Amino acid sequence: MSKRSHSRVAMGTVTGPLLDRRLLMKLAAGGAALSLFPASVQRQLAAAQEATQVSIEWRKPRTLSPLFSTAGFEQQVERLIFGTLVKMSDKLVPTGDLAETIDVSDDATVFTFHLRENAMFNDGTPLTAEDVMFTFERALDARTGSFWTGRLQGIKGAAEYGDQSAETVEGLEAVDDHTFRITLSGPDSAFLAILADFSGLGILPKHVLADVAPDQLMAHDFSLNPTTGAGAYTFVRYESDQFVELEVNPHYWGEKPAVDRLFLRIVQAEIAVAELEAGNLDLISVSIDNMERLQQNPNLTVVSVQSPSMDSISLNLDLEYFQDKRLRQAMMYGIDRKSITEQIYMGNAIVRNSPIFGPEWMGVPEGLNEYAFDPEKAKSLVTESGWDTNRTVQMMYSPAGNTTFANMVPIIQQQLGEIGIKIELLQADAAEINRKLITDHDYEIYIGGGGVYGADPNVSSRYYLSNGFTPNGANSVWYANPEVDDLYAKGREAKSQEERKPIYTELAQLLNEELPSIFLWSPNTNFAYSNRLQGFLPPSYVDNRLWNAEEWTVGE
Repeated sequence: MSKRSHSRVAMGTVTGPLLDRRLLMKLAAGGAALSLFPASVQRQLAAAQEATQVSIEWRKPRTLSPLFSTAGFEQQVERLIFGTLVKMSDKLVPTGDLAETIDVSDDATVFTFHLRENAMFNDGTPLTAEDVMFTFERALDARTGSFWTGRLQGIKGAAEYGDQSAETVEGLEAVDDHTFRITLSGPDSAFLAILADFSGLGILPKHVLADVAPDQLMAHDFSLNPTTGAGAYTFVRYESDQFVELEVNPHYWGEKPAVDRLFLRIVQAEIAVAELEAGNLDLISVSIDNMERLQQNPNLTVVSVQSPSMDSISLNLDLEYFQDKRLRQAMMYGIDRKSITEQIYMGNAIVRNSPIFGPEWMGVPEGLNEYAFDPEKAKSLVTESGWDTNRTVQMMYSPAGNTTFANMVPIIQQQLGEIGIKIELLQADAAEINRKLITDHDYEIYIGGGGVYGADPNVSSRYYLSNGFTPNGANSVWYANPEVDDLYAKGREAKSQEERKPIYTELAQLLNEELPSIFLWSPNTNFAYSNRLQGFLPPSYVDNRLWNAEEWTVGE
């Protein structure tokens, strides 16, 4: 290997049940009161008397395997269970987790991760670079079917290993037990941001899973019963449709977390609000319509943070009738995005005209068509595109407990109908949307939100590169444009922010014209939490709320 100059990046060391603990103690004092609950719940609640615990609103998981999670709410929990090389901080900065420091070559092609020497799985087995190698190999192997495959294609030799034409990945090297090196096929100054998004790629235990064939990993029991990990917390169990329970990893490399147990409770939004008010939950995300109510409660803290995420409408561009960009432009003109953000989101959202809008050095690119609400222009474009106004297309969505979002969707349905695009709404749960949108690519329109676009302009490449089609990537619209691919490559290769900004500005202008998705807005991220929960730092990305859970404490 030729010699390269390196700069060292110091990565910051980041050192419930159905009733809350206080109510439990009151019931326990009454003796017979506990008999009202099933024996399993009695045991959980009794144990909680002896341990510090925090209960958090969560959603039903499809998987708890880092290889297959497509949602941030799953990945943030996996980070606590497995640990990652780097995680995303509340400020969207890639921050050391299992990696104590990282050496980055001046040309941003070689990343050397120095692992924490005392990192250990909860079964007492040391974590080494071989575990990292195993995880990345499985993520790249096409037989695995990992969502990470598309993200990691920049690694030298990734494609050849993925299709089994090479036995090893040229760009991966376990230098020694505590040093792991990644070499990219070309410069990528945004690689750490991609690696940390959403909450990083959890490092799997090779000694547990090495004998499982790549194509069997998704269906393996470990995917929903990940009992071995090297994160701050250990998986205890998943009670289907109720909660996931975590406890402190006795072999955790850092300072022992002050919160002994975490309960990730699967509850609907309105129930979560009531449970927070009753003291049975400690942390929830909040829709706009519940904020004022919760702000009146002196026992709670309510915060609103500008989000790096974006709501958008995805069209299946594999369908011929969506391929004329004039139709997509008509949809942008036909939706009154400004009024929706002002009236439905009460000003707590920012209209977006491209998927590139941050970080601070990038800002919002200039020269974008703002697509101001213009129904007549929209109707004209619908006609020009040759759209059959007798056609009805299906738009699926999941309210995911967000009342504001649920109230907004019918408004878009109505406004699109008024310009000649008839929409039938299909409400589906996360598992069904994942199947139709990602696994099977069997949908017409999907409206949803997420992503950490604001972390780096290259984050949006995940959704629009032609080599990132689902299910092995995040390009769920199946958009392919060589010019877009080329601009993303140039943006990654540029060495300075000054060089990158004009490239991504040009790219934003192109995407603003092409509209591979219908860009809507970035709604604020809102949290409400109990005053007893201390050390919680509200992240801008809603599904990264556990990013520093190992630092939390509980007051009385």
